[in-house]
Amino acid sequence: MAIDPRKVLPTKINLIRLRREVKMLRRIRGVLEEKREVLLHFIKSSAEEYARYQENVLKKMDEVYKEYYRGVAEEGFARTRGYSETGEKYVEIGQGVRVLFAVKTPTFTVDPKQVPPPPYPPDASPHLVKSAIMMREILPDILKMAEYEEALRRLLEELRKTQRLINALDYVILPSYEQAIKFIKTVLDERMREDFVRLKMLKKKLEQKAAAGG
Repeated sequence: MAIDPRKVLPTKINLIRLRREVKMLRRIRGVLEEKREVLLHFIKSSAEEYARYQENVLKKMDEVYKEYYRGVAEEGFARTRGYSETGEKYVEIGQGVRVLFAVKTPTFTVDPKQVPPPPYPPDASPHLVKSAIMMREILPDILKMAEYEEALRRLLEELRKTQRLINALDYVILPSYEQAIKFIKTVLDERMREDFVRLKMLKKKLEQKAAAGG
């Protein structure tokens, strides 16, 4: 959107057009600045909320691992690994989209009925079974945490794009328009002075001619 002042015809029409465009660009900059402030506020509050949510999920995960390692201590690594290899290794996750400040962010869901049962036999360590059940219960929380992370990442990218646009307006686009306006004004003022001098000289010649004829 930047323009080359040297390639703009120095006319009054172009001067009027450029001035109008500058007003429009400054309004756009104001909108972008408001958007930046709203994004900053929302990102800050979301980051704080995410930190609290993450702390809660990590505490639950810590309990899961504690139960799992107790079970491993009872069963041994070889048998525990054998149990894991017999179970299903994938869980189907549903994905949707939500819009935050014109930014599309993903949502993740899981159907509890689609989560495979623990791959442990009836005589397996109760700690292993408990850790698997606990993991099933906090799976929606883990997906929610992933939503927070991806939403924050995309909002931060939108914030960077907005700031780049503001910088482009401040340091490239608006200065180029202002230089073009200044160039046109300088040329038009110079033309006006030249016209004034010519008219003055013409008037003087006419006066001299009239005096000589009289």
